[in-house]
Amino acid sequence: MTIDLAAEFRARCQQKRSSFEPIGVAQGWSPLSYARSVGKLQRMGYDYIALGGMVPLKTRDILDCLKAIDCVRLPGTRLHLLGVTRTDHLTIFASHGVVSFDSTSPLRQAFKDDKDNYYTMDRTYTAIRVPQVEGNPTLQKRIRAGLVSQDKARTLEKRCLQVLQRYGARAAEVEEVVDALGEYERLYDPGHDHTTAYRETLHDQPWIRCVCDVCRSLGYHVALFRGAERNRRRGLHNVWVFYRRLRRELGLTYGDPVALQAPDRNRDAACVASCGEK
Repeated sequence: MTIDLAAEFRARCQQKRSSFEPIGVAQGWSPLSYARSVGKLQRMGYDYIALGGMVPLKTRDILDCLKAIDCVRLPGTRLHLLGVTRTDHLTIFASHGVVSFDSTSPLRQAFKDDKDNYYTMDRTYTAIRVPQVEGNPTLQKRIRAGLVSQDKARTLEKRCLQVLQRYGARAAEVEEVVDALGEYERLYDPGHDHTTAYRETLHDQPWIRCVCDVCRSLGYHVALFRGAERNRRRGLHNVWVFYRRLRRELGLTYGDPVALQAPDRNRDAACVASCGEK
């Protein structure tokens, strides 16, 4: 179906003399099937091809597919990775014809991941969860079932926020904050224990060393897993850090345009990454 629709799409683009460049999409279930799909798209006239279905694959599996595609890929064919943002492998991806990629991972991990919520240039940190009593479905369900006292939940939530405020003003020690967070977590999510990760986040205070506008304006609030505003702003911080990681991996200075290029291949390459300077 993907191949049939690609043929119809290209034909319509040619009929309408579309101003944009059509991109074919290759799907597969093995390296050989991906290579066959790319070969068919090239015969239709596509020279910019996106590879779909690779998000759940391990890096070695993606490379196996790219190596198989190399056997059929024409010199002018460029590849796009859908949903894959592994910056530590960009150079080797580029050597196999990859010139662009896209992903929502830096944004979504801020509030979807269990531990990798806050990006730095060299690692990630776990955000500090202080759920709102009235805004947390799981906690509300436990309250309605009579498993948790609503008054106690509110008291512990308030205590966490107060001790964090004192911590931000350097009037509370890390262990005092961790104790409060741990007691609240045992109430709203007894199956998990993030205290070790919280201790590391609070001890390192990565937002102090960050120069992005989000961290400079929010301080420790950027690391709080609580409400849409904080979570989305942390996501914007992650996008900004990801862009800097990308530049570092490509060996670019601040003013250089971003491009994935394979130094050992005579191919045109232009990176159309999904995040920008701003």
